[in-house]
Amino acid sequence: MLISVSCSKDDKSEINEFNLFTRTENPVYESPFGLAADPSVLMVNDTIFLYYSAEGGIGIALSFDNGITWDRPNNSEDDYLALTRQPDNWDNTLETVEVIKVGNEFKMYYAGYREGESDNSHVENYEIGLATSQNGIDFTRIPQSIDQPILTRDTSNENTFDRHAITSPGIVFDNGIYNMIYAGWNVTNDWTGANAGIRILGATSTDGIIWEKIEEPILVASDISYSPDVNEASLIKTDDEFWYIPFSTDKSIGIARSDSFDGEYDVFPETIVSPQYNWDNEVTAPDGIVENGKMRLWFHGVKEPGYWPWVIGYTESEYPLNWNE
Repeated sequence: MLISVSCSKDDKSEINEFNLFTRTENPVYESPFGLAADPSVLMVNDTIFLYYSAEGGIGIALSFDNGITWDRPNNSEDDYLALTRQPDNWDNTLETVEVIKVGNEFKMYYAGYREGESDNSHVENYEIGLATSQNGIDFTRIPQSIDQPILTRDTSNENTFDRHAITSPGIVFDNGIYNMIYAGWNVTNDWTGANAGIRILGATSTDGIIWEKIEEPILVASDISYSPDVNEASLIKTDDEFWYIPFSTDKSIGIARSDSFDGEYDVFPETIVSPQYNWDNEVTAPDGIVENGKMRLWFHGVKEPGYWPWVIGYTESEYPLNWNE
């Protein structure tokens, strides 16, 4: 049985000043428990798979009508968990997921940590695990990811870019290579250390399990003229051979692009999604697809000051983008 959740994409707000993206006035997906965050979206044939951070693990919803309504694959109105947390292991809390499909296998990359064991006061010790599935709905951790992550922080010294956390993986499988971006955190000395900050970092793999980190950051806060911050991001490669990184700032969403995965990225000069309604004082964590002449992005919004609930919004643009170069 599939539990249907209705939404509407007809309530478009105004196009932003750069004529790029339009967005819906209302959330397009909400969890019955109030937590639907960090969306990851995958299109398979005519089905859109939506994965999100949920209570107890990684939730999933499906759309068979191009994102107008969403169905939870269970017999109740609760979240359906595609992957549950391991209460007594390194990933007893799960967040910021990315799912890709390679051949007939769905691969879920997720950030996990053991709650309460952070070595600082700013961020938990997130690292990346991997689970797989044949149907895209029910996932099982690979053996290498049961007792430890597959991508770990570099704790060799206080100045490494991902000393304290690795979150928000974004992956594209291209020409036999897995290309990953992720948010690397260094919060040494209360954000005053030599390399303190959050950066978008990169890594590559030939099997999706063993990764080699790219030495230099892919995207840093100083690349962005309108925000002092860069955080959760995703990775999209288009048929016209552009690599796009939709990314979070402190409260809004921007986008960058390059003609190569690890090349220099050109950052669009303004935000593409900003807080606009009473449910989204903060909009972050974008992910999306490009199909049928549109770039389509989903993101989460949250209401201040209580920072609850977390809901998922939607924005789209004609593609190719009007970059105004």
